[in-house]
Amino acid sequence: MKNISLTKGQDGFYVAVLDMPGRPVNVFSEDMMADLAAVIDQVSADCAAGDAPKGLILTSGKSTFVAGADLGMIQDFGAMRFRADWQQMRDRFSYLGKLFRRLEKLPVPVVSAINGLALGGGLELAMASHGRVAIDGPQVQLGLPEIILGLLPGAGGTQRAPRLVGLSKGLQMLLIGAPLSPVEGLEAGLVHKLSSADDLIDTAKQLAVELGAGAPWDKAEYQQDAEDLAFLGENFNKWALEQCGIDANTAALYPAYNAILKCVGDGFSLDIDAGSDVEWDVFVDLMSHPIASNMVTTCFLSKTAATKLSMAALPKAETPASYATVGGLELHEKTFRKVAKTGADDAAITVGPVGASADLLVRNLLEANDASGATPELRVVGELKRNEAFELYRGESEQAGAAALALVLKSGKPVVVTDSAVSVNGLLLDACARLGKDGDSAALLRAAVAVGLSDTMISAMGLTPQSDVAWGEEDKAAGIDLLAQLSLTGFEFAKSALSGDEARDVAMLAGTDLLSVYGVGFPKWTGGPLSCLTMFQRGELTSSSVDTSAADLAFKGPLGYQVAKVA
Repeated sequence: MKNISLTKGQDGFYVAVLDMPGRPVNVFSEDMMADLAAVIDQVSADCAAGDAPKGLILTSGKSTFVAGADLGMIQDFGAMRFRADWQQMRDRFSYLGKLFRRLEKLPVPVVSAINGLALGGGLELAMASHGRVAIDGPQVQLGLPEIILGLLPGAGGTQRAPRLVGLSKGLQMLLIGAPLSPVEGLEAGLVHKLSSADDLIDTAKQLAVELGAGAPWDKAEYQQDAEDLAFLGENFNKWALEQCGIDANTAALYPAYNAILKCVGDGFSLDIDAGSDVEWDVFVDLMSHPIASNMVTTCFLSKTAATKLSMAALPKAETPASYATVGGLELHEKTFRKVAKTGADDAAITVGPVGASADLLVRNLLEANDASGATPELRVVGELKRNEAFELYRGESEQAGAAALALVLKSGKPVVVTDSAVSVNGLLLDACARLGKDGDSAALLRAAVAVGLSDTMISAMGLTPQSDVAWGEEDKAAGIDLLAQLSLTGFEFAKSALSGDEARDVAMLAGTDLLSVYGVGFPKWTGGPLSCLTMFQRGELTSSSVDTSAADLAFKGPLGYQVAKVA
């Protein structure tokens, strides 16, 4: 096995250490799943031969436990809708969940010794263990954040979480995605014991002896909480969304919410195997929809890819030893981590707003100012104090741009290097302003809200954002027309910015969606203007008044902006 080392100590315990080579964190890839299957096979074979171990301890050789599923694999799951039938998708998507169920049914105690992040598939692995011990420290987080990427925890997470922590707390974990600390996990019943790092494995072995084999729901005396079961029924979805502070419009735009509610609402009252079958059926339906793929691509993969491609697009440069802000620019002193903030006279590089005399110029895209032509220019995407992403305009001097990039990389935020003096977000806000000049403002507001346009984009239309706007299907159709027009604006920007250099162009394509979503708030469910445009061209969205067919999105590149026809 390449990803898991399995040793049997003299005390009779197996210890499986998950440690993927060449990766900063462990994730569930196809190879990792194969190795976990081999571990289960080995323990099962020993039991069959009369040489059963005292228990199986699962832990990590990295500073994290398991960070979740390989999202590149999840992206491929989404692409399967173009080439596979429903049953083929279900067979593949349910494999990890079935593997966890095999682990859970081992006739020896299985305990997860959690030393760091246990998120998504990592927490699902821990929940499929008979017991859980976690280090009591800030490095440990226990969560199911799939909802943030438009997904659901499809390896048993929707069934085990509410059974372990109760229906209300389980729904919060599933529908909000915020992680629990070790202490919170202990209080909620998610973990059995806390430990120091030094005593983690010994504590896990002790817990294995105390608990014995088997999950609680596999024991004859197990019963669901009657108060939790009483919440199930026709009003369950409404109650669940209210518990988590999620409005009905958000739930309507992002199908993962209702998918999770169906998993819990239909599966919670059943036995664990029947509930898992519900989850896997729903997971296939969710992954058959483009929204999950859009969000995984833009909200995760593009963040990483855009930065890597940006680094490849400029020569390497040493990180400036210090920086200063000039021209009245306000940035948090920790914006560029471990780079000293000094006075302008002593700084290796100065950062200022457009129009200031600075080496690196910052423009808040929410203001949609025209580029000044100064080089290099840094466009901060989102509010300046949050700095959700950075757009670095290369300008005339690649070496100066490289030094600026080296500084910006210290922010830890996504970075996109562009060759365009024009910002995609500036163009989008200009397009919103033009749209706001036409038609009835009340109808336009309803349309914008119906498809989830951000307050920033609504304000650019000359409208006042409101938190509670009622809309109907006609309004949503009008909102789809708005998205079509705005997507074409994003396409025209990307097309004009293409340079012919593959690395730069792929960064530009990824960056167009990334910067739009995290800058002016193009709806995340669309994946950004280019991903949204592919939905129109595949017939997954239909506009009654905007022709999107002429936009040629057959761009080559690893982020897959090619139009794939729906079978």
